[in-house]
Amino acid sequence: MKSNTKSIFPRGTIEMIMREHFGKDVVLDTITEITDGWFNAIYILSFAGQGARGYKELVLKTGVQDSKYILSYEKNIMRAEILVYSLLEDTIVPVPKIVVQDLSKSLVDCDYFIMEKLQGDNWMNLDDTISVDNQEKLIGEIARYTASIHNIKGSYFGYLKDDKEYQFTDWRSAFQGMVHMMIRDGLKGGVDLPYDSILAAFEPLWEILNEVKEPSLVNFDMWKKNIMLAEKDGEYYIDGIIDHERAFYGDPYAEFISSQTICGDVEHNKVFKENYSFISGKPFTYTRNDKLRYFMYNMYLSLLMGVEVYRYNEEDTKQMLEHCKSRIANDLAELKDFLENA
Repeated sequence: MKSNTKSIFPRGTIEMIMREHFGKDVVLDTITEITDGWFNAIYILSFAGQGARGYKELVLKTGVQDSKYILSYEKNIMRAEILVYSLLEDTIVPVPKIVVQDLSKSLVDCDYFIMEKLQGDNWMNLDDTISVDNQEKLIGEIARYTASIHNIKGSYFGYLKDDKEYQFTDWRSAFQGMVHMMIRDGLKGGVDLPYDSILAAFEPLWEILNEVKEPSLVNFDMWKKNIMLAEKDGEYYIDGIIDHERAFYGDPYAEFISSQTICGDVEHNKVFKENYSFISGKPFTYTRNDKLRYFMYNMYLSLLMGVEVYRYNEEDTKQMLEHCKSRIANDLAELKDFLENA
């Protein structure tokens, strides 16, 4: 995906970064840009000779340069991802090791980090090659890892930022703040979306957010493209979960938007529920209010996807806006139907 937020650096700049962190004798062989990402630039680096601290391959991820426009919640977003990697280090969740992080902007005018390269491929690319039995095992794995992420508790609700503006004492205030901030950014960017209809649909529902008492870590972007698989003895297993930059402390049920792209409706997936409960330590429930909150989070995601078109080219912007308007219309219709019939 082409995105104007990506910090694309020439070979000479990347070589300079490598020498700074791995010494003047490091020999960079090939640089391969991974173009699948929608926000940050990602490069796979291979090294000749002794490698870099023994690594023959590493991944460089570059943040957004200060001069570029971004949405309010995207400010310092790479720092949130680095924090999540550190939070997950002592859990069962497999994540790549960060070898270098540089937030000083002394070499280049953006944050960046360098991490080990996982050896497999993402789940989406491998989907058609995975057997039914293997798929079920993977669903069990991701359910356990999802619960492990949610077992991490924060001291506030909201996006993972040091700025107190993004930190709230209750989930209702946090999520209201997230929604209104996104709408303000959308209006500022001239993005045509049905903001008033979304707010009208949310108005009678804000109160149920008060049922969420603990700020749980939520990835909010854990779909198949961010789940890396490796193969052993003819079966795939989850080798790593990546791209945690959009994480926040909030309601775990927001995570199940991504989960449903993997296993369908989690409410009716026995494997997911049993494995999630095993790690969470409590029964998996899905009450009427749980479902209502889920509708709200799904609509927020549709809103986010629409507002973020600021970084795409004209053709991609048109397609994404059409997609998001359709999603929001469906979201509103499904919520109305649920309220009338549930």
